[in-house]
Amino acid sequence: MKLLNRTIKHYALFSVLLVLCCTPFFYFTIQKLFVSEMDKVLVAHKADFNQSMQYLKTDEELRLYHLMNKEFTLIPQYKALKKDTFFTENFYDSSEAETVPHRVYHTHVMLNGKSYTLEVKESLVSTRGLITAIMGVQAVMLLLLIAGLVLINRALSHNVWDPFYAILERLKKYQIDQNQALTLPHSSTAEFRDLSNAINQLVTRNHESYLNQKEFTENASHEMQTPLAISRAKLELLAQTKELTKEQADLVGDLLNAIDRLSRLTRNLLLLSKIENRQFLEITDVDLRTTISKCLETYSQQIKDKSLNVKSQIASDAVLSGNLTLLDVLIGNLISNAVRHGTMGGEIHIDCSNKMLVIANVGEPLAQSHKIFQRFQRESRTTQGSGLGLSLVKKICDISGYQISYSYQDKKHSFKIVF
Repeated sequence: MKLLNRTIKHYALFSVLLVLCCTPFFYFTIQKLFVSEMDKVLVAHKADFNQSMQYLKTDEELRLYHLMNKEFTLIPQYKALKKDTFFTENFYDSSEAETVPHRVYHTHVMLNGKSYTLEVKESLVSTRGLITAIMGVQAVMLLLLIAGLVLINRALSHNVWDPFYAILERLKKYQIDQNQALTLPHSSTAEFRDLSNAINQLVTRNHESYLNQKEFTENASHEMQTPLAISRAKLELLAQTKELTKEQADLVGDLLNAIDRLSRLTRNLLLLSKIENRQFLEITDVDLRTTISKCLETYSQQIKDKSLNVKSQIASDAVLSGNLTLLDVLIGNLISNAVRHGTMGGEIHIDCSNKMLVIANVGEPLAQSHKIFQRFQRESRTTQGSGLGLSLVKKICDISGYQISYSYQDKKHSFKIVF
């Protein structure tokens, strides 16, 4: 969730809770105030009745008075009321043609020497309508207030946070391998100005570090491969001399093998350094069928020597968007690993689509399978590998956003990559 939406969400939640809590409180408070005022009106009606009692001498006069003042009712009472009471009760109202709530006041009066309970009542219909109207107005005002606060906050937030989003967008488009300066927008907000300055300094240092590491990698590649190539050429010339004994020839062969392993180790270490420095940024559409076929052709002699049966199932649409060099290394190392560690006369299974790649080979279980992707991790020191092949595969998957997993079932080592 974006920061702006998160802020507005909290404002909206608070406003809704405020409306839900305050509306009932406001309603009952207004209702209580109106009822209190109605009770005062009823007491005032009693005072009016007390003034009229001196003119009410006969039952006919009482009947006429009741017809003219329907809010008054005299109820004969043998015992005087202990105290006046107020309550709300529903009565039929002819003017409304329905039963409506009334506020009722019971009090004791003496008329012509007789004890009565005076019942004074007033309809609450107008009061209820007034309360409803007030609540409606309040609800509309609160909703307009909430909408106004949200809109004003959103507009202000956009103005305040626009530089931040501009900085973020330019950082997404920035590529460290390109010789281009990172220009960030100027903001009137001090915190965003400090952020721009800090990012510029960080990017500058990282770009310089990237150039230094790239230069070191290129220099190391040249300086280390050259003496190794010269050493190999000298040893091959030495091996061709006629004066060598069998022991000397074996020593020369061992040296050539050691130089080959050192060359592979050097290339893999330099490749790891380049991958970690993200020097493989060119993205193209790679035909996985072609790449797998080339890798199998490269290891065709080793496959033949070990009598391996390769079964491949590659989808016709197995085309992946990625870096060609990295995918060559990834697939090549997995196939090389399957060939090198496959049992004599065993099988290698390759299943590939534009979504997934699975390479499996028959072999003995590993003692430390949880360390299979660690650098220089080998089950046996007698193997010819450098111990970096699967580390390179894992690093390429991490850089490219692929998911790789290893499993061992039915005497088969299986590597699964989800693109």
